[in-house]
Amino acid sequence: MKKHEEIQKVAYDLFERSGRVHGREIDHWLEAERMIRAREKDMHTQDVEASALKKHIPRSDVRKHEARKTGRTKKTAK
Repeated sequence: MKKHEEIQKVAYDLFERSGRVHGREIDHWLEAERMIRAREKDMHTQDVEASALKKHIPRSDVRKHEARKTGRTKKTAK
C-alpha cells in the first residue's frame, strides 16, 4: 500500500472514531502521519535489534547507536 493511501485510511479511521465530526480533517491527517511514522520507527528499531542479535551485538550498544543516529542521547547530570 502506498504511504498516501495508508495515511488516508488511518485518518478516515480516526474520523470515524471521533464521531464523524467534520472540520478536523487536517488534525486527523497529521495524527495519522504521526502514527505511521512512529510505527515505521518502531519497525526499524526492531529490525536493527534483530540484526544485532544475529551478529551478537549487545542490545545496549544498538540502542546507543540508534540514539546517536537520531540525536536523542541522554544527557548526564553533572
